Amino acid sequence: MNSKQKLDCVLLHGWGINKSIWDGFADQLNGFDRIDKICLYTIAKDINADGVDALAVSVEKMIENNTVIIAWSFGGLVATCLANRTDKIKAIVYIASVPCFVNKPDWNNVIDKNSIFDLQSSLLSNPKKTIEYFAGLIAHGDKEAKNIIKTLRSHVANEKYSATLSFWLNELFEQDQRKEFAALKIPTLHLLGEHDALISPEVIKQLEQLLHQTEYKIIKNSCHALFVGQPEETINLINEFISAKFK
Repeated sequence: MNSKQKLDCVLLHGWGINKSIWDGFADQLNGFDRIDKICLYTIAKDINADGVDALAVSVEKMIENNTVIIAWSFGGLVATCLANRTDKIKAIVYIASVPCFVNKPDWNNVIDKNSIFDLQSSLLSNPKKTIEYFAGLIAHGDKEAKNIIKTLRSHVANEKYSATLSFWLNELFEQDQRKEFAALKIPTLHLLGEHDALISPEVIKQLEQLLHQTEYKIIKNSCHALFVGQPEETINLINEFISAKFK
């Protein structure tokens, strides 16, 4: 890609948090002609479908050629699906995201299935409390956890989307995109938090077995919401990656 071609960026949020979490962060990204923060909840409502595949189909219609996806957590599943559907995607930056979120006999260092079931059960009985609890969980492990929780709770998804959130928990349980991830032919960068309560950075070894050319960085003293707790380092790593791949 030469310097005269436009390069767009699309940011995809994670479970339980809305797109406003990217406010401020997006302004510090370099090398893009346009940056879009997409709300997956709105898309799910508009198309009356919550599945990862359906979300990807809709996002594909919204993006231009030469797009870089920056995807956090659940958003990474949509990004991988997108990249396997279209050649519009030129690179993916995964933030605390993996192609399979549930521990299996041949895949570990991620989430125990019972934790997802417990979260789903709690969501049905008390959506607001569950979403706020999750904000605390994804901040766990960072030395500034209290401040991160405060930030996250100002960007939590509205409880009116609880049905969608419940379905997305099913998707986290069901989706296994390891084959799709291994088939990617575009540059990828994984950013993981050293103390992530959901995804151990040890998963990097498994990711490298799937896709040898993937790049990764482990951000020290950080949590699942590493771009909230360590925004400067996260921004620098992304900007360096984009600069190196799209000079």
